[in-house]
Amino acid sequence: MTGRERIEAACALRKPDRVPFVPAVYEHKARLIGVSPSAICRDPDLLYRGLSRELEVYSPDALTVGIDVYNVEAEALGCRVHYFEASNDVPAIVEPLIRRREDLAALGLPDPERAGRMPLCLEVAAAVAREQGHRILVRGALTGPYSMAAELAGAEFFLMASVEDPSFARSLLDFAASVTLEFGRAFIRRGVEPILFDSRATPQLASPRVFRELVLPVYRDQLIPQLKRAGACHIPLIIGGNTNAIVDHLIATGATQLLCDSPSDRRLFREKCLAARIPFRASVDARTVHSGPPEAIRGEAAKILEECSGYPGLLLGCGVVAYDTDPSHVLAIRDAIAASEAESQRHLH
Repeated sequence: MTGRERIEAACALRKPDRVPFVPAVYEHKARLIGVSPSAICRDPDLLYRGLSRELEVYSPDALTVGIDVYNVEAEALGCRVHYFEASNDVPAIVEPLIRRREDLAALGLPDPERAGRMPLCLEVAAAVAREQGHRILVRGALTGPYSMAAELAGAEFFLMASVEDPSFARSLLDFAASVTLEFGRAFIRRGVEPILFDSRATPQLASPRVFRELVLPVYRDQLIPQLKRAGACHIPLIIGGNTNAIVDHLIATGATQLLCDSPSDRRLFREKCLAARIPFRASVDARTVHSGPPEAIRGEAAKILEECSGYPGLLLGCGVVAYDTDPSHVLAIRDAIAASEAESQRHLH
């Protein structure tokens, strides 16, 4: 099977030839070609080289076009991003754009073909999809509405608004979803599948009630259906942390794949996702992948594969790979998948 066929089989809950391997490689792409995250995210040639090197080193079943995945839309809207010219830190938003509720009315939708770094991401994604899309799934990184709203207004201000002024919070979420949708449509027009990142909506930062009352309706009624109407077939929703408390709400969003991050209960996700017939990506803890050694990483990956054994909708990856992670640590996950498959074949024979 090709990587694309492997993921498509898992997403349809048909058993693939092996569990798909999808490590979370973003700023680490820069390390693979010896540049900084601030350099690679602003240079289409460097970003293309980083993606090519990721494919060469790790042979993942999907590639995600994205480095500092929570900054691109906010920057296109006018937020200032700090780039680190003398370090390998990940670029960061300097300050919120919305300081008063009235500021939202002054914002207009950015044109993905012209605004900020959106065209750069689209250009590189289109090139990779033309060359590799027949054999692997190429994904374009999108900021989810809750995380975008928190970037635009500041996390604390938006969290307080979601409790004290839910009508304003809904308006900001609706606007953010419109930005996400337009960027997503631009990727889809280029044959690139969207992937949604919204980890500020995790229960550790936003309560399950906030997710149920504010975030879920935006995904379920607006964003996911419109991305599907635009032609998206695979729409993963990536929310990190312990999401046990919102797993039913995550399923209800209509996303076609979920993340079961390392703190979450994999058996719970397996039970819920099997009933809903939806795949999920399980993750080796990012700290383990960063610190190693490879034996520990293989052991944790093997435990995940054992706990989820027999579930055809399983994908295996890890938390976000830190910039300076040793590539052998990421490859240890792939080795665990290969060892598990070899063991299964021995039992069959």
